Amino acid sequence: MDTDKMLELISVQRHDFLNHLQVISGLLQLKKEERAREYIVEVGQDIKRLSKISHLKDPEAAAAFLVSHNQAANAQIIVNYDVQADLAECGVPGTVTGAVFVRLLEYVLNRLAPPELAERELNIGLKAVEGGYLCVICFAGPVAVNELTWNELAQALSTKLTPYGGKLERTANGAKQDIKLFLPAADA
Repeated sequence: MDTDKMLELISVQRHDFLNHLQVISGLLQLKKEERAREYIVEVGQDIKRLSKISHLKDPEAAAAFLVSHNQAANAQIIVNYDVQADLAECGVPGTVTGAVFVRLLEYVLNRLAPPELAERELNIGLKAVEGGYLCVICFAGPVAVNELTWNELAQALSTKLTPYGGKLERTANGAKQDIKLFLPAADA
């Protein structure tokens, strides 16, 4: 994982934490206790949502998701997570999963980054399935312009995944794209 990106993430999280404390303090000083409670609940929900990612048993994958989440926030892209597995039994080494997630999420964020794009939302699901784990990344974005980019990326990532039995596929239906990444379990 790129150390500079991790340090930037830590800096941003520190800044966000201090900002949240200032907002809460300001609301309390203005005697807006109810709004302060609501704000605390909102911040708590955001932290809870990201905690499933930070608790993945694959630190490289967790770091890739957290760094990408920060990049998405900078580009005003909404990311929704449905994490139902922790990758504890993943048979693909962390260095490989981390590198694959970094490249995949970079590809997706680049598709969603143009300011003229109306739908700037990314849905990421991770669950245990028979024989391993399935990560599904869903988003709406331009397809035709980037076919060559996708084909090159898919080839490079498949080369990394194939020795471990991992698989990658993308389906596109109009502007909607789904990327499915299968990571086998260690005992599969």
